[in-house]
Amino acid sequence: MKFSLDENEKRMLDKRVKTSRYLGADENLVLHGGGNTSVKLKVRNMIGKEVPALFVKSSGSNLATISPEDFTAIDMDHLLEAKLLKSMNDEDMSSFIRSCMLDQDQAFPSVEVFMHAFISSRFVDHSHADFIVALTNTEMDDKEISDIFNEKILVIPYVQPGFQLARYFLDTIEEKDLSNFAGVILRNHGLFTWGNSASESYDMHIKIVKEAQDFIQSKWNGVKLSSLEKKKEEEMIEFLPKLRGLLGKKGKKILTWDSSPEAVGFSLSPDAGKFCSLGPATPDMLVRMKKNYLYIDDLSKTEEMIADFVEAYQEEFKRFVSPERSMHDPSPSVMVLKGYGIVTAAPTKREADILRDEAIHSFRVASAAKAISKNRFISDQQCYDMEYWPFQEAKLAKIKRSELEGFVGLVTGAASGIGKVTLARFSKEGIQGIGSDIDPKISEVCKEIGNKAYPLNFDISSEDAVRQAFRDIVRNFGGIDVVFNNAGYLKPSPLDETTIQDLRKHVEINSIGTFIVTREAFKIMKKQGTGGSFVFNVTKNVTNPGDGMMSYGTSKAFAAQLSRYVALEGGKFGIRSNVVNPDKIFRESRIWEGGVLENRAKAKGITPEEYKKGNLLRVEVLPEHVANVVVELIKDDVFGATTGTMIPIDGGIK
Repeated sequence: MKFSLDENEKRMLDKRVKTSRYLGADENLVLHGGGNTSVKLKVRNMIGKEVPALFVKSSGSNLATISPEDFTAIDMDHLLEAKLLKSMNDEDMSSFIRSCMLDQDQAFPSVEVFMHAFISSRFVDHSHADFIVALTNTEMDDKEISDIFNEKILVIPYVQPGFQLARYFLDTIEEKDLSNFAGVILRNHGLFTWGNSASESYDMHIKIVKEAQDFIQSKWNGVKLSSLEKKKEEEMIEFLPKLRGLLGKKGKKILTWDSSPEAVGFSLSPDAGKFCSLGPATPDMLVRMKKNYLYIDDLSKTEEMIADFVEAYQEEFKRFVSPERSMHDPSPSVMVLKGYGIVTAAPTKREADILRDEAIHSFRVASAAKAISKNRFISDQQCYDMEYWPFQEAKLAKIKRSELEGFVGLVTGAASGIGKVTLARFSKEGIQGIGSDIDPKISEVCKEIGNKAYPLNFDISSEDAVRQAFRDIVRNFGGIDVVFNNAGYLKPSPLDETTIQDLRKHVEINSIGTFIVTREAFKIMKKQGTGGSFVFNVTKNVTNPGDGMMSYGTSKAFAAQLSRYVALEGGKFGIRSNVVNPDKIFRESRIWEGGVLENRAKAKGITPEEYKKGNLLRVEVLPEHVANVVVELIKDDVFGATTGTMIPIDGGIK
């Protein structure tokens, strides 16, 4: 840190953190990184000089989990010099804010930093509370809104966030005494409150929101709830892969389907079709949601309706956005399907979930607003100005998208060895990884990898279990793009000592189980119409059989031949299928446990370490070697023209 705080100022910051978390914990006030808070403190800079500083929430921080380190320190004296300016473009605003930062290594502050500075009170709270924006997203005039509250509230019109909003606010309060007001409501945006203590600012914030809530709920009973019909659920599971394919023509998308009673209830309401061009709850949601959502009242017309939506967006882009801007993905990100609920689409599951939450809150706001007045949002031009705001565009440009982001990939046998390492690589590459295993330990493995990995505990040799697993995958992600058929069973025995029971178990898992998984995934990929990739872990025993491995090798030979049929029949659908033939992968692998490694080495008259490196390169083949090849096989720019092949990963067989 290039500044320091004394103990008293640290306590003030801790109090700011505490009430900020209270604010962030309520999704009706703050949603996914929205809202911001601040406190004005005294710091000592590197030369020991005392400097007044504004500590404001860093951009991208989450109020629900905020810590002292998530507040960016701003030189107040320098920042307040902006009062001398009548305007500031986005580039200059960004440069000016950065020049005010006391420590350039800290994260960039919230763009509302000027509002926090121009309000002279020590503590300031800002939220996008649902009940506040429900009041302002109407044709109610400023006086009608302010009269709802027991406190004196200043209501100002919508102005795009940043310096121009703060400048408008400053010009307004210069004509009024701000100390006479308890808070400022920004139309179509949110609420600011302030105080000389953290609790004073927070308590007033909650009080004002509660008064807005009481007023609205006296006239609005919420969205009518409706449970999803069982028949509709089956229809939707069948339909989601097709929808995902239609939305993923120019880039893979992951879908989130909300079939909660509230989502289904809204989809069945007459308002569902009316609100589709109304806009979201707040302008900051436009970057993800767009102004419009797609209302689908007939699944059979979905392809046509998506095409019409795309065409309309492209036309509006030409009308409202400067030609030098690059157009965002024109396909709908939010869809309301009559009787089925809400579906959102994004390159990652996390983004799709955020969209779902923003959509639900937007529908609540629009429904509540209609109950008290006529709905009114900002203009179309203002919507596109916000969606393509250079300040937001600069932040989006910093997001590094992986080539495989948006892909959904299943790894069977992922609780250990090659599967575990490959699943971790999937997540690292941006693939939405799904780890499956008969071992319940798969849940722990996925937790270790992080929230990008999704666990499924099932037996691949059970047809019902596999079908249910793919229902789960479709329901949660919309479909499947990659299958790494890795699960296997190995129990070595000489041919003349092999029992029918042992042979059947090898066939059930390595042959039939692999077939069932492949068949169910193949069906989904065909529905999506966007290709797919299968990789089969067959091992070297198919091409170079080892003593005592008859059951294993012959059952794996079935999988190798299956892979060729997938390539043959899947080619016309863009579905590729390839085989990897690893040999002697010991690290984290369970098939070599129980003395298998030692017995195999003893049979050859060598030590276990010699057995591990018994190849031409004299290296131990690691699970990472296999995982790296699997990932590259998925990439179209590397192996996009390769199908029906085998790749050995064995160090060279002697």
